[in-house]
Amino acid sequence: MSTSEEQVFDAVVRRIAAGGYIDEVPADQLAPLRPALPVAVAEAEELAGRSLPALLRRFYLEVGNGGFGPGYGLLGLRDGHRAGGLDALTGLKGGVLTLCDWGCGISSTLDLTDNQVWGCDPNPAPDSVSCTFPQHMTIVDWFSKWVEGTLYQPWLVQDPTTGEWRGATDAEHAEAFEEAFGPSGSPD
Repeated sequence: MSTSEEQVFDAVVRRIAAGGYIDEVPADQLAPLRPALPVAVAEAEELAGRSLPALLRRFYLEVGNGGFGPGYGLLGLRDGHRAGGLDALTGLKGGVLTLCDWGCGISSTLDLTDNQVWGCDPNPAPDSVSCTFPQHMTIVDWFSKWVEGTLYQPWLVQDPTTGEWRGATDAEHAEAFEEAFGPSGSPD
């Protein structure tokens, strides 16, 4: 693992140790984390036809078989954390691993062919528009942003200028959050 990956790993472990390690679940309702068995990681890699990124593989083997991270938590491999009836292997084809469920059908996935994170938001788009879109980040970026508190759930928006459907920018997320909750971050 690179220095950057090692730093992100350490930052995630520190956040988990501090408690409240799934954003959408109260800390007193969190289950203890249990690492994945090596056979579960091997099964996922065999199904995907490629290795998991080093950072993700290390999280599964050393930290927990899912159950921590953004949304309803990183989804686990075999016998791991499930959310919304999903685990990371749900729909694993073509090397796309489901990372987490954000609720309301929204999810984050990881394309193992190029290690890029994709968002899926089926809610606002018409039937003719794909609900998946690139998030322009790697798994290292994704976890780094989660630790920093700057990772937003995928959100499909229609560009006001071009009319094209795309993933919302961080600035659009921040603006919508402030509009909904005010500059203090609490409901008006």
